Amino acid sequence: MATWGTKTFEDDTATDWLLELIDAEESRDFLLENITLSEGKVPGYDTAVICLAACEVIIALIDEPRKGLPEELNDWLADNVCDDITDLPEKAQETLNVVLAEDSKIIQTWKEQDDYEEWREGVDDLAEIMGQLVDA
Repeated sequence: MATWGTKTFEDDTATDWLLELIDAEESRDFLLENITLSEGKVPGYDTAVICLAACEVIIALIDEPRKGLPEELNDWLADNVCDDITDLPEKAQETLNVVLAEDSKIIQTWKEQDDYEEWREGVDDLAEIMGQLVDA
């Protein structure tokens, strides 16, 4: 686990993924790909981190960016508009339910860390916002 903080983009996997997003030709397709899990497959830690990062971007594009996003992402958000992504929150919420299940790898890994509660508060907030986008 290569993290240096509890925020989504305070993880090496998420920052590497951000570079891929910035270089992506079709951002909508890229986001959809990164919130889609293989059916029946339990996501590993890196897959879960990428899903959380994609959810942060979806929230930022539809609603407003959450605090603590990296400057590179804020710059990308200022320069990019995704074609209709109003269907992505529902898919993202389905994936979040799997990623944040008690038996998931990311939950198991974070529970072993001293700052689990702080991390969990942040991802629960992300999931709540995603739920609001679905209900809107």
